[in-house]
Amino acid sequence: MTSQEVFKDFTLPEGNGAKVCVGGGAGFIGSHIAKRLKANGYKVIVVDWKKNEFMEDDEFCDEFIMGDLRKLEVAVKSCEGCAQVYNLAADMGGMGFIVSNESVLSFNNTAISMNMLEAARRNKVKDFFYSSSACVYNEAKQEDPQNPGLIESDAWPARPQDMYGL
Repeated sequence: MTSQEVFKDFTLPEGNGAKVCVGGGAGFIGSHIAKRLKANGYKVIVVDWKKNEFMEDDEFCDEFIMGDLRKLEVAVKSCEGCAQVYNLAADMGGMGFIVSNESVLSFNNTAISMNMLEAARRNKVKDFFYSSSACVYNEAKQEDPQNPGLIESDAWPARPQDMYGL
């Protein structure tokens, strides 16, 4: 199979005003996904506990909700009327911060993920996108210079890099 057969061009469908929620949409990746969705005609609701430092709200979303997704009521309200939910929200920082705050980050990120899933379920959201990290892959495979790239089956047997990979 050639790379042309594996990697096909992606065209984002027109949104036609469909409402979507981007959890963590003020972050680098989230804001760029939100901006692309908005440009394609989606009504984009971003919920985050911080503002984007590099873009004004109207550049990447139609509505910005300053909220803490560790609280179920914030997640439920943010997903109201949405056809799709993109969850990129996470409590994170540099590796030094992550290593010294593993239990707090594990608790916070589990709460965020569970609340967004439950909010989507309660609001009968059709599609849910969950992003993750390369840190979920077996750490030995990440460090192997002979491994040209990670694929889904490399995530097992599990040996994630720190708690961040869970």
